[in-house]
Amino acid sequence: MTSPFRNAKLRKIYSTSAVKYLPENTIKGNSMPESQQTLLLNDRIAKAAHKLALQFTEDADLPARFRRQTDSSIKPRKIKEDSEIEVRFRAKVDSWVRLIDTMISKIDQAQAWRFVHLLPQIDASHTKLTQNKDFCDFIDYLVLRRDVEQCDSDELGGLALLSVAFQREIEKRIQ
Repeated sequence: MTSPFRNAKLRKIYSTSAVKYLPENTIKGNSMPESQQTLLLNDRIAKAAHKLALQFTEDADLPARFRRQTDSSIKPRKIKEDSEIEVRFRAKVDSWVRLIDTMISKIDQAQAWRFVHLLPQIDASHTKLTQNKDFCDFIDYLVLRRDVEQCDSDELGGLALLSVAFQREIEKRIQ
């Protein structure tokens, strides 16, 4: 059996347990084994976390292979997995994995993935940001995690970054 992970390093570095978040009918009604479905969800979470870490990290704090502005005259160096910048980047990705994992467990999966991928549902009749149900739901979730459940600072920072990006995406589509 081949692994659904495209990159073995992703599996090694960014693994998480998410089988509890799969809908029961998906597990029982699907011909795919439960363990493979779990790997696919883990892979989806890892990819989304990696994308968010890249999107919300300054260029100077990214490992050289991920930098947006690279000098083509510089020869690529071998990756040092234990370097300080690699360790910090992995910590950021792990933080995003925990945020996504928690979000999927607390709210509807489809809505959580819309939040993560910055794909709000827009009703054509809405002309204001505060009329958008996805935006209001996202802010309610952020308040729940911040005030009621008192999430850690990494998750709160990630939610704040995500909420601003989500707000900007909605504003672009409304205008």
